[in-house]
Amino acid sequence: MKKIIALFVIMLAFSVNATAQQKAASNQAVAQQQENYKVAAQKDLKALKEVVELEGTQEEAFMNLFTNKHQLLAMDLSQERKDILAQSIESKLTSTLTPEQNKKLATAPGLLKVLSH
Repeated sequence: MKKIIALFVIMLAFSVNATAQQKAASNQAVAQQQENYKVAAQKDLKALKEVVELEGTQEEAFMNLFTNKHQLLAMDLSQERKDILAQSIESKLTSTLTPEQNKKLATAPGLLKVLSH
């Protein structure tokens, strides 16, 4: 009887240990994905800052917007949903920028499409 209990305890210990290692690996993968989203968002923000001077908290707001965009685009979305997402991002960009900033953005053809897609 003691052998059966000892065997059960050993099996339980190994299964708990294996589960803990799987969780650590998945946490690292999620952290790496988050870092990739931030890097891509920084590239978008840099492209925007080359054309438009951002004021106040606009930089932080656009960083959050672009990070969210890349997270959503990483999902398996249909083309229709991607188009809706692009329209939403375009409207958020143009509504957050001042009229003067929007004029500067309009001078860079294709930048708005790059930032929203």
